[in-house]
Order: sequence, then C-alpha cells, then structure tokens
Amino acid sequence: MLVRYYHDDLRKVMVEHLGSLEILRVDAASLEKVLCDFFVKNNIPWQNLVSLLMDSCAVMRGSKTGLETRIHQHCPNLLDVDGDSCHHIHNAAKKFSEGFDGYLERVFSDLQVDHQWSPDQVMYLKEVAMILNLPVSSPQRGFVNHRWLSAYDASMATHAMMPAYQVLYYGFLSTADKELYKEPLESIFTKHNVNQTARARVEVVQDKLAKKGMTPQGRERKKRICQKLWHEETTTVLQLSLYKGVLAILKDYVMIFFQGSQTLVHKLHDRQLELFLACLACFVKAEHITKLSPRALRELVLEDHMLLPLKDVYVGQEADTFRSQNPKHALLVPFLASVRKAYITTAVYLQKKLPLNSPTLIALSALDPLLRGHSQATLQLKRLSAMLNHLLPEDQDLSRELVQFSVDLTLPRYKEGDGMVDWWGHVFHQPGKYPALSALAKCCLSIFHGPRVESSFSLMNEIIDQRSGNMNVETFNAIQTAKYVLQSRGQTAVQMFERSDVKFGESLGESFSLQDVVNDGPSPEEEVVHPERPDPGEAEEAYHSDVEAHGIALDDDLPHITLTTHPGGRLQSKRSSWLSKA
Repeated sequence: MLVRYYHDDLRKVMVEHLGSLEILRVDAASLEKVLCDFFVKNNIPWQNLVSLLMDSCAVMRGSKTGLETRIHQHCPNLLDVDGDSCHHIHNAAKKFSEGFDGYLERVFSDLQVDHQWSPDQVMYLKEVAMILNLPVSSPQRGFVNHRWLSAYDASMATHAMMPAYQVLYYGFLSTADKELYKEPLESIFTKHNVNQTARARVEVVQDKLAKKGMTPQGRERKKRICQKLWHEETTTVLQLSLYKGVLAILKDYVMIFFQGSQTLVHKLHDRQLELFLACLACFVKAEHITKLSPRALRELVLEDHMLLPLKDVYVGQEADTFRSQNPKHALLVPFLASVRKAYITTAVYLQKKLPLNSPTLIALSALDPLLRGHSQATLQLKRLSAMLNHLLPEDQDLSRELVQFSVDLTLPRYKEGDGMVDWWGHVFHQPGKYPALSALAKCCLSIFHGPRVESSFSLMNEIIDQRSGNMNVETFNAIQTAKYVLQSRGQTAVQMFERSDVKFGESLGESFSLQDVVNDGPSPEEEVVHPERPDPGEAEEAYHSDVEAHGIALDDDLPHITLTTHPGGRLQSKRSSWLSKA
C-alpha cells in the first residue's frame, strides 16, 4: 500500500510506503478485514482517507461486493476517482489487437523466443543490422504481452529492424524460396548501399545459420517467421504501420500518467476526453463528435452514416501510402474491414471504461491555476468542498475565500507547464488568508492518478531475490518504507540521518560528520595504494601475527566514537506522524 500526501515543510506531494501485508486468501472480504485491522493498529482515522486508486477487477471495484464498495461503509465520503485509467488503456490496446487475431503478437513472440537462447544468432543479427546501417534492437526484450502497451514498443523496434530480419532469415528459406525472393533481397542491399564485401559476409552468416542444428520446435518457429517476413510481407508491414500509428495515441496517455512525476489530477478529465475523441476521429466523421458534451459522448451510439469511408480511415503512414498506390490490391479490402472492426471494438470498450462524465474528475479540473478567475472554476471548487466537507475547518467561510481567491492579484502568474504543486504552495503559505481553500487543495493534490504501485514491484525485485526469498513480511515492510522515504525526499541515508553531534576522536581533538564519509577517499582518477598490505609471501606470517607482536596495546587512548543525545524526536514519533497524515 502506498500513501500520498502534501508535506507542509518540504512543500511537495510525497508518495511513501504505508505498509505491506501478508494475505493468504485474496477476496474482497479478506482484504477489507486486513485493511481495517491495519488502520486500527496504526491509529489511522478512516475519515482521513480521501480516495482509493486500484485496478478495476471485480475483487477491487465490483459494484456490489468489491473492496472499494466495502470501504465506503467505513468512509462514506470517499471520493470516486474511478479505477486506474492506465490499466484501461492497456486493455484497450489488447482489444484493438483482437481484431487481427494476434497476428503481430505471434510474430513478436516467435522472434523473441528464437533469439532468447541463441547468442550467436543475436550476434549475427546485430552484425547484419550494422551492415545495413540500422539501429540495433534485440528482440529478446521487445515484447512482453502483459507489460504496458508492449505491442507498441515491439512494433516500433520490429519495423525499424524489418530489413535486418529479412536478410537474416533469408538463409532459412528453402532453395526454391531463395530463388523466388532473390530480387527483393537485392533491392534491400541496394536501398541500404551494401557493398560487395559486406554482401559476401552476409552470405557467410546465412550459411552458418542454415547449418545450425535445430529442434523440431525451432524449425517450425523459423518457418513461421519466414512466412511472416517474406511470404506475407505486405500484411506484416500494413499491420506494423497501423500499430505504430494507433497505439501511439494510447501510449502518449500512459506516458503522461504512468511515468510522469508531476501531479496531474486536474488533467485527468481533459486527457481522457481528448484520448477518446482522438480514437473516434480515426474512423468517425469529425462533425458527429466534436460538439458533443461528455455526457453525450458517454451515450453515443455509432451508426453507419457516421463512419468514415474505408479509404479515409486512419491506418498509419506506410499503410496509407500503400492504400493510395494500390487501391484495388486483394489484401486491402479484408485489411481495412479488420481495421474498422478493431476501431469499433476499442471505442466501445473505452466508452464503457473511461469515466468521461465523472462529476468528481470534472470538479478536480478546477484545481488548474489557469482556470482561476472563471466563474465555472469557482462553482466546481464549491462542489469539491461539498464532497470533502468533513475534512475542512468548520469555522472558516470557504465561499468568501473562493471569491477573494478568484481575483487575488498578489498570487504569481501561472504558465502551462509550470509545477502546479509549487504554485499552490504560494496559496498555502499565506497565513490566515485561505485556510479552508488550502485544506481542500491539499486533499485533492494527494489523490493518486497513476499506477504508482506498479513501480513498487521494481523496488521489490531489488529486495527479494533467490538469496532472500524467505524474508518475512515485517522485514520487507521496513525496507520498503525506508526506500520510499529516501526516494520521496531525494536523499541518501547518510544525507537524511546526518547529525552534527556525532564526534569521532573527541579526546584527540578530531571530529568529522557523516557527510565527511561521503566526501572522503580517492577520486576516480587516483590510484589506490595500500602501503601496509603484506606481500603475498608474507600472507601466512601476517595471518598468524598478534597484537603484542607489533607492540600495539588496546587501551583507552585510542580514538573512539562518542554519541550524545540529539534534541530532535525519535524515529518512532516521525513514523507515527506519517501514518496520521495517511
């Protein structure tokens, strides 16, 4: 579990590790019990919880018995920000690929497996790519079906490496097929300015690979790859072009909310609306969608007269060129029919899953400083205050603060791209001016808007490995907490826990701080010399030597470390304060 909150002293939104729990049975009732026990044990009031962000599986967000529905019993004022939209987008990409029966996904998987256990083949592939002057990309890391929009990354890499794959796998073709595709191979060499010496080297590589021993499965796999690269080259190129163009629209959204570090909860509604409209515009006439309200888009039913003709449907740059040059090609009609089917399936899925008309997300848009001074922004902030009224000070007049806030000339100007949290920090640190509005904004800035918990899996992989597989949950929980605290503050452990009252060698008049440890030692350019290290021939003697032999006495005159009490609070008290802000 991760927690997100605004830190007044650091003036930034913090993401920290709240806790890791061991669960033997994964269902909504068991998760509810574990969470309730955790909140009681750590004395966290349920009313401090602003929102939850989880994936949209039935266990987590089922409308009747899901975990979020159960949590509403303990926290009835919980904001509904919907599920993790990045999961929705990833699933939309998988829906899109279903229209082509996973044609490219099988190509990606076959290429990956074919090179995974063949380091010599990977070496030859890179050599061929360099001969063709192509950017080298190994298929070993190109495609993992469950990873975020992995099909897009694999499409980009495969398209860039397509000539190299064709040249490499030409050696696995039959004699008849080699004769059939000899001219296209020559065209590849000519296009990439490959000289005769390099062509001779390519032939050597192809011969070596053709003579390799292969298992029946490997032989069948190479046969499938050759089929897609040579016999069905046009289909493969058309679909790669489509994936590159369409999945890029989905990828842009994920990159903003998954890998971005800025607080963008005020952009969720607009970005989701823009994404849905961009997907519709690929195959629907613009005049039928551009003037629709979010509610109307949510209820839109696609009809035939609203769809673009197949000759105008977006298919990517290469496929569009092929369509214009070969309007009557036999492969074009079934391809375009599959494209329209994939578009409709994906649009219906996004329409169902994205909260296009969510009152909560629309109200959160009013946090955007660019909207300050508009009457609708003030109205939406009032609606937000009604949703979070239990967390606002009762003795303050929020309406008066909003009126003053909308026309406050002392606040700094805000430009698109500036840090929103930094701007709101100026509002928070005006003593007594906006107490209720500040409390409201801090609650809203703490809302998760991307799957940050996914990144915790990467941290977990650094902790749990083959040597620490038996680590108990308490130890893992402590390590994760420490890692997130350091990460959220951008500090090392030495920097965070440095104490000026830790002295070394006080009796000798010498002292240093922990920071001196970081700065001490030779630079990377200096040679490290150990003058007291014994020669190899003296190792045995050095091993058996004792303290008396060297005339060293262990007495109180040696430098020592003196620890004194630090005036600050203990770590335990800090930990309690973190939990109280959860």
